Amino acid sequence: MKHSSLTHVPDMETATFERWQSLIRKYSGIWIPANRQLFLKTSLLKRIRDLNLRDYDEYYQKLQDKNWASLEWFQLIDALTIHETSFFRHKESFDLVQHVCQQKIIQSANSNSDCNVQIWSVGCSTGEEPYSLAIALEELSLNTLTEKGLRFYYGITGIDISYPALSAARRAIYSDRKLHMMSPEIQASYFNRHDSRHWRVKEHIRNRVLFLQGNLNEIGNSPKRNYDVIFCQNVLIYFRPEDRINILEGLVERLIPGGVLILGLGEIINWKHPELVRIDEKNCLAYQRQL
Repeated sequence: MKHSSLTHVPDMETATFERWQSLIRKYSGIWIPANRQLFLKTSLLKRIRDLNLRDYDEYYQKLQDKNWASLEWFQLIDALTIHETSFFRHKESFDLVQHVCQQKIIQSANSNSDCNVQIWSVGCSTGEEPYSLAIALEELSLNTLTEKGLRFYYGITGIDISYPALSAARRAIYSDRKLHMMSPEIQASYFNRHDSRHWRVKEHIRNRVLFLQGNLNEIGNSPKRNYDVIFCQNVLIYFRPEDRINILEGLVERLIPGGVLILGLGEIINWKHPELVRIDEKNCLAYQRQL
């Protein structure tokens, strides 16, 4: 199959598909359902062509060599995940984040203490989401704190399985098209023109965001930091229903009492957790951990 064209996608026997399905889930947690077999075949064939290998089986065997596969897995997982996103992709969810954090600012001022907000962007892709969260927090009113000489601290942690996506996130350079959801005023406040078609996030915003590589399939091994908000949208779609439950339980463990978990609409159906209360917001899927 050397130098083959992707216009013709060779057949993949059911047993071969299931073997790849199992291997990918074991490594990353990502589940490729049967109705996405063509997508899997096309993604595999692109890597097979780039690596000048013969077929699915040779590629599969090469991935059993841990030394060879250590870097190749990053390329394959990047091919299997979609990085198409934009700033403030679901406005209602960012409005909710602002409301939650504004309330925390007021509570801190009432108790005469500085305010510290920590947010986790899960599946942060190429960085648009965590930078949007940072901008949303920059836009909050701090009057109740500053009147008392109190300070506001915040940090955003972005996590993703894809090293190429994280590399793009750290560069923080985006095309005009990615910024279409924000006003010219916001754009001028938080971006510098990079070239005729691109903008770069300003340094003071970049410094607020930490990007880490991580696999949600191994969430049980991640530190149990206390987050005020966990933002997890368009991520659970990559996992089997039973794996989604395990991931969600891990996320809940990393929320502070009173913290908020924000999911994508339709990503989980009829899910309940004994420590969470659904937030009454029809345009968002969000839960608050009980105090």
